[in-house]
Amino acid sequence: MTQSGTNKAGVIIFIVWRHQFHMILRDNKPEIMSPNLWSPVTGGRDENENLQEAAERELTEEIGIVPKAFAMLGISMKGNGFFFCRLTDEERKAVVLGEGQRYKFFSFEKLPRRKMAGAMKIYLEKYPEVFKRMAETELPPYGSELGLAVWNGRH
Repeated sequence: MTQSGTNKAGVIIFIVWRHQFHMILRDNKPEIMSPNLWSPVTGGRDENENLQEAAERELTEEIGIVPKAFAMLGISMKGNGFFFCRLTDEERKAVVLGEGQRYKFFSFEKLPRRKMAGAMKIYLEKYPEVFKRMAETELPPYGSELGLAVWNGRH
């Protein structure tokens, strides 16, 4: 996760492969946010970066690829951009850990809720049925189902 001195809103990217969520075990360093907790791909925005650009950069930095089935869900009240992507088997094979201790894919039932960081934990607790459907069906979620506003391209 790239940090910027501008304190801009960031991005959260939910990734699903074969009905499982991709999660990264964050580094165990006290100086980072949410150390040693599981998290989806997340990150801050760099100077002059919009949310889409930040999401693509964070995907490249943290998993080595930008999946083809990648779309913005919306924006939270705090201005964070939420994205969703579903990996193909070929893309899954191309995933390379760029940050954190390790990554793992979890079924909805096995998500590490007690050791989960930030937005994923908050939204999973608030909207479990949306996350269950994200994992179990091929239908992408709608941002409004997560209480997100529609993106107008200006953030």
